[in-house]
Amino acid sequence: MQKRPLTFLLVLLISSPLSSQLRKLGTEHVQARGCVRPTKQEGCFTLHDIKQHRFYDLQFDPKGEKPDLYTHISFEGIGFSHDALCSTGRPVHVSSWKILPGECSRPSENSKPK
Repeated sequence: MQKRPLTFLLVLLISSPLSSQLRKLGTEHVQARGCVRPTKQEGCFTLHDIKQHRFYDLQFDPKGEKPDLYTHISFEGIGFSHDALCSTGRPVHVSSWKILPGECSRPSENSKPK
């Protein structure tokens, strides 16, 4: 019986500094889905998750594959609270993603950005 409170206390002491460090870094696990779209900055991708009402700046592994623009995807990654190069939404380093069924709207040829 004496071991349970001691074990609980030990786990609490070990996990407390770790969780406070993650909070200081401002990171969290992110899961979202939406359409991959370009931003005004070259090489930047953004995704609007309609259900969560959030915009994400997607950062992919430079050695890995990236989805095509206007592709409907779901992804998981680590979200950061600090500013990023692509300042459209919350920066996320994408660890995994997959293509979902459905189509994403594309801008018409007449509405190209200037």
